[in-house]
Order: sequence, then C-alpha cells, then structure tokens
Amino acid sequence: MQSKQKIQVIAKAIISFTDSYTYNKQGKRNEQSEFESTLQLAYIVSTLQSLENQIQYNNALKQIIKTKKLLKSLIALTKFRLGTHIDLDVDRQRLEVRSGSQRCLSWIQCKGDEQIQTELINNGYGRVISIQISTAGGIGEEQDWEIFNGFIQISNFLRALHQGRNNYYQPSFQPLPLLARRSEEQIEEEGANEEIEAQMNNKGNYGNIKYYANSTKSATLNHFIHRN
Repeated sequence: MQSKQKIQVIAKAIISFTDSYTYNKQGKRNEQSEFESTLQLAYIVSTLQSLENQIQYNNALKQIIKTKKLLKSLIALTKFRLGTHIDLDVDRQRLEVRSGSQRCLSWIQCKGDEQIQTELINNGYGRVISIQISTAGGIGEEQDWEIFNGFIQISNFLRALHQGRNNYYQPSFQPLPLLARRSEEQIEEEGANEEIEAQMNNKGNYGNIKYYANSTKSATLNHFIHRN
C-alpha cells in the first residue's frame, strides 16, 4: 500500500475510534463499551504504532497535519480513559493508547517546522506534555519513566521555542516567543508548575527525574542552563 493511502486508512481508524470515545464520554459511560473491546483496543494500539512509524520513517508530517481531525484526535487520546479502571489487562491497553498517541505527537513536534509547532500549540500541545508529570493531583501516570520523558519533552520543547532550533537533524526555525508564552500558559493551566515543584527532589529513574525537573523549572522560567 502506498504511504499516502496507508496514512488515510490509519487516520480514518484513529478518528473513528476517537469519535466513538468522545460520544461515550459525553454520555458519561465509564464502563467498557462495545467500541472498546479488547480486540478493538489492540487494533488501535497497533494503528498508533503504524502512524508513529510513518512519522519517523516516511516523511508523512505534511499529510498528517492536513488530515482533518487527526491531530485533534491524537490529542484527545492522550487522556483516553484517564483515571478509570476495570482490570489490569484493560487498564494496560488503555495506557498503551495514551502512550501511543503521546509518542506520535512527540515525533510530530520533534520533526515539525514552525508551521507544525503552531498547529500543535493551537490544539493544546502544552497541556498534552503536562499530563505525563501530573501525578500529585492524581490525573497522570504514576510511573517514573513517564514522568522522566515528560520532563524531557517540556524542557526541550520550551527551549526550542525560546531559543529557536538549528541543527542538522531537525527543521530549523527562529525563536518563537509568542508560541512559547502560549505553551507556558497551557502548562500552567494544566497544573504542571506545581507538579514540577513536587518532583524536584524525586530521586527516581537514577536521579534523572530530579535533574530534569530542575531543568524543566529553568525552562519554564526562561532561565537556561548551558552545559560547558
């Protein structure tokens, strides 16, 4: 299957799944519904993995951004069934859906130019990257690895917006202070600043959480730590 056609199939599956989830959520149906069978969850996890591969290896960003509702669907799935529990197997699959959508968005941000950074922020990307470290309030994943990755993403994301990006493996852009400010507002609205403070003495992940919590705090204050 051609890459363009494959992305269309992937996008249709993700958007359809997200629409069903949104419908059930609006109806306040917290139990496991028909659209959320074990097989369906496994399929959407696999589909998200396929999308991640397309982003990484097939230069599919422009088509993904142009696909109506796909970016919004990925962002919605980062909170898929967050805080609800049925059993260990279903909870694990739900976590894989959230993690898969977060990875897709992370790759989009990593490989995206100025236009894509703008699209992400317009769709609330600052809130998305805050979820992974929001543990004290009980709205995020209480896992050291998720927290560690969340700090890295926030720190690198804000530094790129404040300082610009100019390296050989990512699209370059000039400093984007207005986008940085909007992102910081989204992070603050999600309550992440308090979570950053709470994690600054966390010695988990071999001390990496503490280090990156402090680095992220520096980035949110726009006080940059430069390594020699």
